[in-house]
Amino acid sequence: MLVLYLLVVAVAGGGMLVCTVNTQVVNGEMWREKARAREVINRTEEARRGTIFSSDGKVLATTVPVCDLCLDLGRWPKRNSRGEAVRNKEGKVVMESCIADERAWKQNVTKVCRILHEQFPSKGYEYYYNRIMREYAKTSPSRCLYVERRVPYSKWDAIRKLPGWGRCVVEKTAEGDVKSFVRAHIYGNMGENVIGLHYKTPQREGYTGLEGFYDSVLRGQDGQYVCRRLTLGTWIPVEDGSVPDEDSTLVRHRVDGKSIVATMDTRYQDIAENALRGSMNQYGGRAGCAILMEVETGYVLACSSLTRDTSGRLRENLWSNVACSDRYEPGSTFKTVVMVAMFNDKQVALDTAKRVQCGGKKRYSATSGEINAGHGYTTDTTNLAGVLAQSSNVGMCELAWEYYRNRREDMKRGIEAVFCFGRMNPDLDVLEPATRVVNLNSDRDFLNLSYGYSATVTPLQLITFYNAIAGGGRMVKPLFCREIIEGGRPRPVKPVVLNRHVCSEEVAKQMREMLVGVVKNGTGNNVYNAVYGIGGKTGTTEGISDKSIKNSSFVGFFPADNPRYTCLVLVEGTSIAGRHAAAPVFKKIADCVVAFDEELGSVDLQDSGRMMRPVVTKSRRGSLKAVHNLLGLPFAQPDSARFTDWTIYDESRGVYADYDVPKGLVPDCKGMTVRDAMALLRAAGLKVRFTGQGKVVSQTPQPRTPVKKNTTITLELKP
Repeated sequence: MLVLYLLVVAVAGGGMLVCTVNTQVVNGEMWREKARAREVINRTEEARRGTIFSSDGKVLATTVPVCDLCLDLGRWPKRNSRGEAVRNKEGKVVMESCIADERAWKQNVTKVCRILHEQFPSKGYEYYYNRIMREYAKTSPSRCLYVERRVPYSKWDAIRKLPGWGRCVVEKTAEGDVKSFVRAHIYGNMGENVIGLHYKTPQREGYTGLEGFYDSVLRGQDGQYVCRRLTLGTWIPVEDGSVPDEDSTLVRHRVDGKSIVATMDTRYQDIAENALRGSMNQYGGRAGCAILMEVETGYVLACSSLTRDTSGRLRENLWSNVACSDRYEPGSTFKTVVMVAMFNDKQVALDTAKRVQCGGKKRYSATSGEINAGHGYTTDTTNLAGVLAQSSNVGMCELAWEYYRNRREDMKRGIEAVFCFGRMNPDLDVLEPATRVVNLNSDRDFLNLSYGYSATVTPLQLITFYNAIAGGGRMVKPLFCREIIEGGRPRPVKPVVLNRHVCSEEVAKQMREMLVGVVKNGTGNNVYNAVYGIGGKTGTTEGISDKSIKNSSFVGFFPADNPRYTCLVLVEGTSIAGRHAAAPVFKKIADCVVAFDEELGSVDLQDSGRMMRPVVTKSRRGSLKAVHNLLGLPFAQPDSARFTDWTIYDESRGVYADYDVPKGLVPDCKGMTVRDAMALLRAAGLKVRFTGQGKVVSQTPQPRTPVKKNTTITLELKP
């Protein structure tokens, strides 16, 4: 029996020895390689993405830390040194948890919920409170309750530092560290279509806008290090765990991304978005854009792009930018293009006189149908400046029919020579459609082209042409990035000239004078400004199936004498003409730019020795005077003024005269802001209701009617 036992031990020992030798010697390298593969890996250190600055020095987009807010609400039995559950005097098991001070923890639950609600307004305070307390009340609450993801680090840290919450807030989960980095737009959704957004589809992942076009510049290069597993979920660089040294552990250096400076100016972008949104809220429209460009460089200082979603809200579209992606028939704004092509062909002179039938129609052939006269004109004939000023379709058809009826391809080639129908390829990752001029074989298409139909363009293409006219015939490419910052030093993105001579300087000067005439005496007279001067063209195109649906636009330049800026405003799918829906938006942007431009600061704000008519013509004297002092404008008052609380602007004398509020009668609130009107009417014992936005343009009951107790005054407001 002993021999058998020794034999078994000897065989087992021999087998173990053979296996050991086989594992360590024969197959040792293979097993060591497998162990290294499990315990040593290449870890990536993510590079920090570069920041996008605005041209006025503001941060538009940057990388910020965020944390998932996870709470450890678990409870477990307290145990003594022998591993036995500790019981209290009543014999119940004493429970432990990460909440060291339960009273303080409960007192601060409300603070936590308020912090989260302020950061995520779409979720109510009650949502967070119920979620936390419902889990806390369970017999076995979660050890890792996800309350909210991607909480800004400052908010997460503030919650963690609340009394009783220090150990409760989880810093590391089974998935890894709760802290991560995300891209943040500091100004919310302002200009986000230009800045760019991250997207992920089954086909691809990336960024739009500037983020996408300059992705290789912004993203930098991730670092890579050889790391060893220390404990479960913990990795350290090979050797002593200190900062990796270049020889043994570094695979690739981490290089943070470069920053860029966008051409966008936050001041101009803000006024462009608000003005465009206000017009679209008032007049409707399915989409719209407002673009502001520097004449000399082509830098786009503002580009607002709004689309109405299915719920009726105006927002920026993730996948497209109206300024670059929407193609449309430009209408009368294209008449300038046609005229420049005609002037370049030297077939038409500036003083050419053409018939323009007042409000009538014109038949050119049996197949062409009838052409509306546009806005008409007061005489049967006028020169080309009058044709453009009154936006006469008949006048443009007369020119095309007389000079190009038998040379239609020459007219088409002339237009394509001065207008860039090819893709602009802006420095944005954005969808850009192809645009074109249709075949001009039919009389209808040929004549339509002369006044802005039969051709499709994008807003960016059209403003680029007008920018060339404002710049003396030199066409530059629209740019959205001004500088790339390398090593703390800016490297300018230089202007790109697309065409040095769209037309001669003489032709460009003639066109500028004609466009100034459009604003001074023509269809754009509602934005006429005698202070710095505006030149531009209105445009309105009707839908094919529904003529009540229009694309309304205005494009032009300012100041008129020495253009520095070009601006385009387009509202698609509205029912209002361009002079009403788009031109006022242009004017608001232009006024803002002139006010902020230091080089234009010397512009005389007086018109022929008289102050320009103010926006608010009736208000409290003290408030108006304070505003004038802030803007550095004179506050003219007549010598006979009694300095009443309320004042009214006397246009005939150019002064602020006294306004006596009538006793026992309804005050006249026309020209007031709604705030002033409500204060005045309520002081008279009247109730107030208003519709619209802007200044008071009418009221019911009418002014100076007897005041009746509990009467409600209805005010109508318009911009």
